[in-house]
This record gives sequence, C-alpha cells and structure tokens, in this order.
Amino acid sequence: MDRKYRNEFFQYSETIRIPSRCNVITFVNNGSVNVLINNFPVNAGSSFSIAGNQNEIDMTEYYIDFGTSTAGSIWVIKKINV
Repeated sequence: MDRKYRNEFFQYSETIRIPSRCNVITFVNNGSVNVLINNFPVNAGSSFSIAGNQNEIDMTEYYIDFGTSTAGSIWVIKKINV
C-alpha cells in the first residue's frame, strides 16, 4: 500500500519556536549568519535533517535562535504523513 505524505516549506528570519509534528524535518540556513536550533549550531550555508522511522511523528518544539542578528534566514521543510 502506498503511503501518502505532503511537504510543507516555511522561511523564518527572526527568533521563533516552531512545532514539528512531522516525520522528517530539514533546516536549511540560507542566511549570512549562524543559527542555533535548540542550541545546535547550523552554520550559514549549511543544513541538517532529522528523520523518524516509518509511522513515527516528531513532536519536538524547535527553538530557532538568530541571536541579535537581523541577517538571518532559514528554511524549514517538513515531511508530514497523511
């Protein structure tokens, strides 16, 4: 049986908390400054993903922190099973 999912794309440029509620979440730092994701550093131009196993849902609330910078930008891509 084919499993269905949808992808959601969000761009943030200020410090914010976001819920995940997805199977896979990817953070792409396309800004010119480093950003912290729950205190994990993501350098400018870098990305990282967190993927769950089949039928798992990540319920983490992620804190995206640009510090005092106004030059931050990050894309968040979520894979959500439907």
